[in-house]
Amino acid sequence: MAKKNKKELEEYKKSKRLLLGCICCAVAFFLLYALISASDTGIIGEALSSIMFSSFGASSYIIPVILFWFGILYFITSTILRTRIDLILAVVSVTLSSILFSLIKNSFNLIFQDGGWLGNVLYPFFLKFFGKWGSITIVGILFIFFTAYFFRISLFKIAKYLVVSTISDIKQWYEYRKAKKQERPNIVQNKSKDQTNEEPYFEQTEKPRIIDSRQTKKDDKENFVQEQIKSAKEHEEKQTKVHEDYKNEPVQEPVIEQKPVAQQEKIDTKTFSYTLPPVTLLREGALNTQINESELQERAEALRKALESFKIDAVVQDIIPGPVITRYDIVLAPGVKLQSVMNISEDISLAMKTAAIRIEPVPEKSAVGIEIPNPKASLVSLRDIIDTEEFKNSKSLLTLAVGTKTDGSGYISNLAKMPHLLIAGSTGSGKSVGVHNIILSILYKARPDEVKFILIDPKRVEMTAYKDIPHLYNPCCMADDADVITRPNEASDALKKLVKVMEGRYEKYASNMVRNIEDYNAKMTAEGGDKDYYIIVIIDELADLMMVASKEIEDSIQRLAQMARAVGIHLILATQRPTVNVITGTIKANFPARLSFQTVSAVDSKVILDSIGAESLIGKGDMLFLPPSEPRPVRLQGAFVSSKEIEQVVKFIADQDFPKFYEPPTTEVSQAAAATAADKAEKDLIPALKLILERRRISQDLLKAQFGGSARASNILSVLEVRGFIHKPEGTNRWEINYNLVEDYLRINDN
Repeated sequence: MAKKNKKELEEYKKSKRLLLGCICCAVAFFLLYALISASDTGIIGEALSSIMFSSFGASSYIIPVILFWFGILYFITSTILRTRIDLILAVVSVTLSSILFSLIKNSFNLIFQDGGWLGNVLYPFFLKFFGKWGSITIVGILFIFFTAYFFRISLFKIAKYLVVSTISDIKQWYEYRKAKKQERPNIVQNKSKDQTNEEPYFEQTEKPRIIDSRQTKKDDKENFVQEQIKSAKEHEEKQTKVHEDYKNEPVQEPVIEQKPVAQQEKIDTKTFSYTLPPVTLLREGALNTQINESELQERAEALRKALESFKIDAVVQDIIPGPVITRYDIVLAPGVKLQSVMNISEDISLAMKTAAIRIEPVPEKSAVGIEIPNPKASLVSLRDIIDTEEFKNSKSLLTLAVGTKTDGSGYISNLAKMPHLLIAGSTGSGKSVGVHNIILSILYKARPDEVKFILIDPKRVEMTAYKDIPHLYNPCCMADDADVITRPNEASDALKKLVKVMEGRYEKYASNMVRNIEDYNAKMTAEGGDKDYYIIVIIDELADLMMVASKEIEDSIQRLAQMARAVGIHLILATQRPTVNVITGTIKANFPARLSFQTVSAVDSKVILDSIGAESLIGKGDMLFLPPSEPRPVRLQGAFVSSKEIEQVVKFIADQDFPKFYEPPTTEVSQAAAATAADKAEKDLIPALKLILERRRISQDLLKAQFGGSARASNILSVLEVRGFIHKPEGTNRWEINYNLVEDYLRINDN
């Protein structure tokens, strides 16, 4: 019975504690709500708020916290209650806080709530005995002590933890610094032994290496130049002898006579000797320019300090000087992101006193390359690239001297592997000079019967210098009449005829059971037949052509770009306006090789290269070349070639009197294929005429939608034009229809 009463007593006490805890928490919440928003708590809340603020001032907010703490103590049944002591501590804490608020307000004349009636009565006592700062210090310490004791917080344990943790941190920092000092000499020593395998210590302890990979083998170069001079002299003596033999012959007026294509006598160009132009026709550039090592070291140190000022730890590992651009390879400290360096590219450019810089990773070195323009650029000549062993040993007839790398070494590429090239750049960036370099590169490699050019120059000023070379080709006319194409309608016709040339070559290769031009020429060499020549189509300003005849030009370029590689036809398109209207998605898809000079904006750079970067180039031949199947472009410096150099090369080629000859394009198409196309067009003539009367208009798109296929629509248009049913007036791009002739033909032939 006694045990049962004891258990009931414990349960009664427990329930009583829970009830008191709930009451304390509820009262604490009501008081806090009354202090914050008295108007929402009714008359009782307003009265309590007024009494508490007038009595205790700002210390009134401590009272709900004390009551809430009492509630928590009652809820935790394992806690031993000390009701009287906690009540005394609570009263003392509220009193001390009231005194502290009154002291602070009256001592500093601050505008906030004081300690109420209680604080205003008691604070003068402390102020009189201890003064302003002494009173605030003593009352503050007492308030912290009694409050901590009330909330059961051990100030001694807190102070002990802070002291122990501080001492431990100081010891760890001291040991880390001591270990670093012992480790540093080993790192520097190991770095000198094996610099590539050891992680560098990120303080510049050694000067960066200067790597000059430009070719400076003067002996080999002089021997090659002497051979070229000897060859040029022999050629000059031969030409002088030929001119002396014929100088007494009377000059006859040329007789203009139109001969049918079938009567033209075939010329065997293999019997004519031809000498490739010597490099002496081109001037030397900056291949052997001496580098200033002290200046490079100073600029490397300035770059390192610029990075250090932005809290980027790095060391300059290598310096690769070039004629226009110098690349500084830096190694970043572990944990430093590449993006953090790229984000401050403009600040680095300002620190290095340059217009623009370019930052790219160097994967083979695990370094970051920062390309900075030289204070004084050196001239890069085309001769510097053609005179390299790589160009001389290249067996491809379509070898291109694209430019020089940032280290000054020549960069050689092969147009046959591209297989087409897209060039873009703003006005004055060096785009036209780059086109001249491409043409001269091929002229230094190929005979006129090995490579032919279709030069389309809407501007009429860039390519007229090549009008006398025997390499010119135009599928719309005979070899003697081939010239640089300047009119858009002539360019459109030439590209359309070139498509037929491509189709004829495919049929010829199929009949000979070969896959491409290389296999066909190898077979003809073995059998003693005539080899096919490569055809290079170069359009210097694509935007002008697209403005006049965008549909016809785009269709022809699309077909040639998709299929012409195997038959030896390659396209090089250049424009100064790389917009989506000019370089359409269809054209870009078939031109994997891109060459971009300086562009106006980052948008143009993304159109041509699919990435930004071209807008940061410095112009004057500075370019980004994106080879096929490469992830990122290569920065190159285009060579400069003057008009005088071009004239000398053209004159050297023209003086050899190599015959201008190529077979008419119509003979390349088999008679069976031509007859088949003509029969199909004749069968489609009457349905096409009915379609004209029904729609009252005619176009290639309309015929293509009705009959299917661009080639079939083109054949029908050709038949309609030859028969006189339609014609296109000069200067317009719209067909005019002879409805009377159409109606008469249908009345007679449509049964």
